[in-house]
Amino acid sequence: MLLQNEYETVIIIRPDLDDAVTYAIVENLEAVIATNGGQLLYRDDWGKRKLAYPIKRHQKGHYVLETYVAPANIVLEFERKIRIEDNIIRFLTSKVAENVDIAERMEKAEEYRIKKAQEAEKARIEALQAEEERKRAAENDYYDNDDVDLDN
Repeated sequence: MLLQNEYETVIIIRPDLDDAVTYAIVENLEAVIATNGGQLLYRDDWGKRKLAYPIKRHQKGHYVLETYVAPANIVLEFERKIRIEDNIIRFLTSKVAENVDIAERMEKAEEYRIKKAQEAEKARIEALQAEEERKRAAENDYYDNDDVDLDN
C-alpha cells in the first residue's frame, strides 16, 4: 500500500460562472481523486469573495477548499487537471499531515461535516427568526400610526 498523506487544496474559480458550472468543475476534480485511489474528506465552499489583488482582471473569485487523503502521485495528477481547466484562476495545495490513518481521519471528517451542517441549520433558523421579528416590528409600526388625526 502506498503512503497516504492528507492534503488541502484551495481553488479559486472565476466568479462570473453559474453555480452549476462551478460545481461541475469541482465534481470533475473530485473524480480525479476518487478514481486514482484517494479519498475526499470534505469540500468546504467559501463562496464568492473579494480577491486581495486582481487576477486575470477579476476582482472576486469563488473559493472552494478540498481536503483529501491521497498518495503524492495523485496530487500531481490533481494539479495537472487544475492547470488544464481555464475557469480556475488560482490554486494552492498544502500537505497537512504525513502517513495518515485513513479510518481515523475519515471519522474526524464526518464529525466536521456534521458540525458544519448543524451550524448551517442554526444560522438558517436564526435568519428565519430575525425575518419574522422584522415583519412583526413592521406590522406593529403600521398599526401604531393609526392615531394620526385625519380631520385636519
